[in-house]
Amino acid sequence: TSTNLGCIDFYPAKSGKKHCCAYLTGKLFATDANQMEKHAVCLCDDDNDLEMALACQHAFVPGISSESMQQTIAEHANRITVTGGVDGLSEGTAATDRALQLVLERVQHSKSKL
Repeated sequence: TSTNLGCIDFYPAKSGKKHCCAYLTGKLFATDANQMEKHAVCLCDDDNDLEMALACQHAFVPGISSESMQQTIAEHANRITVTGGVDGLSEGTAATDRALQLVLERVQHSKSKL
């Protein structure tokens, strides 16, 4: 279960965003046992994304939607980057664009290390 916008979501144990990411990274990095924490990044915005976000190497948050998100971000500041409201310009879709730009920069940096 998870909480999303004040409601409780129920779903099968092997479903959900984290398991979807694990499946995809498993296909791309099959020989790496810790593929998600080494290779996966995500965008997230609410409590129902936290399991996925904390399993990935890094998460980008275009906007903080709740107190619990704020608390989790503070507890994991080295693994979560907030892109909304940071520079006074990145709000709404601009914050999402900034998050996507940072993901692309991270991917390009990773490729240059190969």
